[in-house]
Amino acid sequence: MASEATPDFQLAMRSAKKAIALQPTLAAACGVLAKLYMENGQYQEAIEQCRKSLSSDPKDLTAVYRLIQALRKTGQKQEIPELLQRLAQLREQATQDERERYRYKLFEDDTPTKQPAKP
Repeated sequence: MASEATPDFQLAMRSAKKAIALQPTLAAACGVLAKLYMENGQYQEAIEQCRKSLSSDPKDLTAVYRLIQALRKTGQKQEIPELLQRLAQLREQATQDERERYRYKLFEDDTPTKQPAKP
């Protein structure tokens, strides 16, 4: 568990809160803040930030995973089965997307190449 007393932790917390204050729908900042809250044992606050992150980016794997962790820590288990299914679907989609991104496509050019004219 991280200590709130460390200067690095305090700086990270202030920075994440400021980013959210400037742009409340910034899913990445909500994710960072959720992580910091998790590290500090503030699970209810982490749950809130995960939900905010997911409202901006419903495909955020990390936010779903952290939400599951935080809900387990607080004993709120009724939502977990649905979130686990959602996490599995998002992981499968991410795998498919990555496969598509790295797939090579070979094309054969059947058009004859022009020979340079001889002088």
